[in-house]
Amino acid sequence: MFKLRQFHFKSLLILALVASLALVVLGGCQGRPGASSGSGQEQVVWEGWTVIKDSYVDTNSLDSEQVAGHIIVGMLDAAEKPHYPFLSDMSDFRGRPPRSVPEGFDDVWRAWQLFLQTWPEVDPAVLADAALTSMMASLETGDRVSSYLNEEDYQRSQEDEREVSYQGVGAVMSMEDGKLTIVSLMSDAPAARAGLQRNDVILEVDGVPVGDSEISESTSNIRGPSGSRVTFLIQRPTETEPREVSITRGNVNVPTVDMSLLPSSVGYMYIQAFYDHTLDEVLDVLETFNELETLGMVLDLRSNQTGSLELARDVAAQFVTDGLFAYQIDNEQVRTDLHLQEGGGSGVLDQEVKLVVLVNEGTAEAAEALAGALQDAGRGVVMGDPTRGRGSTNSYVTLSNGGALYFPTSYWFTPSGRAISGEGILPDISASLSQEDLLMNRDSQLQRAYEYLDQSLPAFR
Repeated sequence: MFKLRQFHFKSLLILALVASLALVVLGGCQGRPGASSGSGQEQVVWEGWTVIKDSYVDTNSLDSEQVAGHIIVGMLDAAEKPHYPFLSDMSDFRGRPPRSVPEGFDDVWRAWQLFLQTWPEVDPAVLADAALTSMMASLETGDRVSSYLNEEDYQRSQEDEREVSYQGVGAVMSMEDGKLTIVSLMSDAPAARAGLQRNDVILEVDGVPVGDSEISESTSNIRGPSGSRVTFLIQRPTETEPREVSITRGNVNVPTVDMSLLPSSVGYMYIQAFYDHTLDEVLDVLETFNELETLGMVLDLRSNQTGSLELARDVAAQFVTDGLFAYQIDNEQVRTDLHLQEGGGSGVLDQEVKLVVLVNEGTAEAAEALAGALQDAGRGVVMGDPTRGRGSTNSYVTLSNGGALYFPTSYWFTPSGRAISGEGILPDISASLSQEDLLMNRDSQLQRAYEYLDQSLPAFR
């Protein structure tokens, strides 16, 4: 009798243990009650991290735990939820992540499950966008070159890259120290006719304050149909109080090259960006200079930070006939050379024409590679300020949610082996705009370049 009862007691104990283990197993699949449903949106976050691990140029520098921390905080901030006690509750969360969760992202999965349980009213798509945005921000060291674009912003970016004309105000803007700043104005465009100037800071657009995050967010209200009006609140460096400027939008052509003739047989060419039609514009200007037998030329690359490396290579081939233009190294240390002869150049500009290349802190990417190639080849004197140091091949990788990641997949080097990314191009002759120059709207850098050429050229010209 005793033995029979003992058997029954042991059986009940075993059944109780089995039931407890079953609950633990279920907890491993579900987490806390209500956390099992998920949303599927987290999968695009795992997808994004896999893309970064495979292709990001600095793969060895990635720290998954650090990135995970950024993602969790970014999700909380995007949903405007308190960090505590949420972060401490994560340590008590029971559950084992599924195999699809990338290594090092267990805490992100726990945070995601706990988030949906604690605040089920939050749209999981908002969490996914916040997670991807924070993931890309965590990769940044120095100048921002990595970002996440949702489906709408990605489609808009692709349209912008294809456009050679648009309806808007005709001003090139850039985020400088968190301020939306006008870096150049298109000639005879609405912004120039309304009196806007280079270095004006835009504080508000139609009464909406400009943010300091992404330039796409800050400029979303600037474009609009031709004939409509937009009002800027600007701060001019020469003035103590902001002023309002109203502009009627128009159809703006997007030329990338401007030119003028300076005294004493000196030509001036400004390249704003490197687009598909840039080479044709450059050739027209250089042929004009050759016909006029110019003896010196200023190539202005200041605030040029847009366009492809290949197009800049094609422009360089009009100044130097052969040789290496630049090379790239990817995350597997594979080197790819870009040679000038591949650009089909023939050295259109007479090799006897003396050249000064103007650069500043706004000169970036392809323009830096062009300045570095001409400097290494000894073809021209680089003058101005050190450039931005943003030389990399940046690629869009689309995700299953229609958005895209934009990040560097290789770093660029000049022919002599100087790193452009992070280092920039150092000028041969330093020439900076002073505060007085800015106040007087005076271009002393261009004046210095002209004086250098004027002193170098024959006196009898």
